[in-house]
Amino acid sequence: MKNKVFLVAASAVVILSIMAFTCNFLSGGATEPPVTNPPVTAPPVGALEILSTSSFTDQYGGFYVVGEVMNNADTPVSNIELSIQLTDAAGASLLRDDTGNVTDSLPFYPILWTIAPGESTPFSFWFDAAAGMPANYSVAVSSYDVGEVNRGQLQSQNVQIIEDTYGDFILTGELVNLSDQWVHIWGLAGGVLDDANTVLSTDWTGTYTAILAPAGTEDGSDHTPFSVSFPVPQIEATQWSLWWDADIVTDMTDYDLGVNVTNSYFDEFGAAHLVGTVENYTDTPLTTTLVGGLYAEDGTVLDASYAFLPLTVQPGDAIPFDISYFGSVNYNPDQAALVATYTAQFDPWSTYPPFYSSVALTPTGETIQKSGGTWTVTGNVTNTTDQNLNGVTVVVVVLDPSGALVAMGYDYVYPDTDVIAPGTGGAYEVYIYLDPAVDTTGFTTQTIVVGDVSE
Repeated sequence: MKNKVFLVAASAVVILSIMAFTCNFLSGGATEPPVTNPPVTAPPVGALEILSTSSFTDQYGGFYVVGEVMNNADTPVSNIELSIQLTDAAGASLLRDDTGNVTDSLPFYPILWTIAPGESTPFSFWFDAAAGMPANYSVAVSSYDVGEVNRGQLQSQNVQIIEDTYGDFILTGELVNLSDQWVHIWGLAGGVLDDANTVLSTDWTGTYTAILAPAGTEDGSDHTPFSVSFPVPQIEATQWSLWWDADIVTDMTDYDLGVNVTNSYFDEFGAAHLVGTVENYTDTPLTTTLVGGLYAEDGTVLDASYAFLPLTVQPGDAIPFDISYFGSVNYNPDQAALVATYTAQFDPWSTYPPFYSSVALTPTGETIQKSGGTWTVTGNVTNTTDQNLNGVTVVVVVLDPSGALVAMGYDYVYPDTDVIAPGTGGAYEVYIYLDPAVDTTGFTTQTIVVGDVSE
C-alpha cells in the first residue's frame, strides 16, 4: 500500500492558500488478499517488530515520534500497547505521568486496533517541545493480545496528496471493496515515507464510509472517498501509504435510504457545499451520517468530508443536509477549479434508530438578516409540551421559487440546567451560506424545530 510521490510546483494566493506539493494519480491501488484466522488462546511471543521510527518538530513546536509496527506471527494481534522514552542531552527523562511526576516511559497505542499476519500499523506520539526538546527517543512493544480477522479485499484508487499552509499534508482518494460481501473498515490511516520505507509522518482519519457494499453494487456504495491529514515532516517524503483494518461482516442491516443532492456550489468565502436530502423508505425512524466526495474530471478524489444528519428522518419523510467542511478544496481556487463531479452517500455503520423520541415545536419571533450570500435566521423556541427535553434542534432550509432545496443551516438550543422543562426554552441563531452567484429573488425559508424528549 506504499506508493511513490512526485513533487510538482503549484500555487494559489487565497485566504488559506494551499502551496505546492504533489499529486500521484492512481488508476488502481494496493490490494490485500482475504485473511481468515481462527481464534487462539495465547498471544504469540515476539509477534511484533518495529519496522521503522523517525522524529520531527512541526511549526507549532510539537515533537513527533512516528513509525510502523509489523505482525510477523501467523496469528492476528490486537490491543497493541507501545512504550516510549524521551530524554534530553544529559539522559534525563522529559516525560511526566498523569500526576506530573517524572517517569522513564509512557504507554501509547498505534493507530490500528488489529493487524493480521503480514500486516502493519503506523504509530504517532506527540510531545510538547516547550517542556524541553528531546535529544533521544526509543519505542518498544509492551503488550498485545490475540485478535480475530476475516479480511475483505480493498483497493485504493484516484489518490491525490497536497500540502496546505497549516503545515499539513492532505491525502485523498477512494477505497473500493473488491469482496463479494459487505466489508467494515474498522480503522484507516495515511502517511508519507522516504525511499527506505521509513514512516516520516502519519495520522488516522474518520472521514470515510465505514461499511462498504459488495463489489459491483450499482449505487456506488462499494466505494468511499476518504481524506486524511498529517503534519509535513522535516525530511523529504517520496512515498505515500495507506493502512487499514477491514473485515467482512454478515450481521449488518441494509437500511433503505435515499440520498439526493439538490444543489452544489461554493459560497462567498470559498467553501464548497453539497446540499440535499435523505429520504427514509423504511418503517423505522433513523439517524445517519453522510460522506461526500469531490472529484476531478479524470476521477481523482480532490476532497472528502462528512456531516451528521441534523434530525431523525421519519418513515416516508426527508431531512436536509449540507456537507461543507472540505479541508483541501475550501478556500483554494486552484483545487476548486478542478472539481467536476461529486458523490454523497450515507454510512450504514452510522445508521440506526434514535436513542430518544422527539416532538415537533413551533418557533416564535423569527427574523432573517441578509448580508450578501450570508443569511442569519434568529428566533426563539419554547417547550410547549408537558415533557422535559434534552435539547432542541432548529433547521432552516432555503427554497428557490420552484420549491427546490438550495441551502440549509441548523442550530441547537441547549438546556440551562439538566433539561428544558415545560414552559422554558431559548434562542437560536442559524447561519446559512448561499451561492453568491445566484439571484435569490423569490427564495423562501422554512423552519423545522424538533425537541428530544428526556426519558
